[in-house]
Amino acid sequence: MEKTGLKLTNLSDPELVKLAIEQNQAAFIVLYTRYNTGVKAHISHYIIQKEDIEDICLESFQKAFSQIATYNEEYKFSTWLYRIARNTAFDHISRKDREKNNLPTTSISEEMAQVSDIPAVMHNPEDEIITQQEYDKWLTNIEKLKDDYRVIARMNLIDNFGYKEIADELEIPINTVKTRIRRAKAMLLKMMEISDELL
Repeated sequence: MEKTGLKLTNLSDPELVKLAIEQNQAAFIVLYTRYNTGVKAHISHYIIQKEDIEDICLESFQKAFSQIATYNEEYKFSTWLYRIARNTAFDHISRKDREKNNLPTTSISEEMAQVSDIPAVMHNPEDEIITQQEYDKWLTNIEKLKDDYRVIARMNLIDNFGYKEIADELEIPINTVKTRIRRAKAMLLKMMEISDELL
């Protein structure tokens, strides 16, 4: 049923999803426009080639829209969409490349009971620029950490892996994981303060 006298861009994600389930094409377009930039930024954590990022982004939206009826409103739409994008990106990376880059060799299950929310894309342009700059700086500083801390920081802070998942993946004690994450966060916060002073 078509809604009249209503601007779709003012609707919340769950409202747009309901329209999308009814095959309202305009709702798909609004969701795509709202999250296109964020999805590309998320994919760029794993993929370098710009052309590949574009292709994976489109494929991610195609998957999401074809499975839109399975979306669970208990989670943010962005969390659900970004997880699809992440798994789509992983499908494009060979197992060898994942191991070489210290990335997990398996995708996180879609049915995970505990999901860490990924921040939704900010809609105020100025806020979005500030947030993206801060996030880019955070990612850059993670790459500057020593090997042991960098791998764990990536898994915990970027991929949202829990302590036990990291311990199992890297085959190290869970207390070691906790210690390294705590130290990595302390180092990152210090690096963020120093980089702010240099601006």
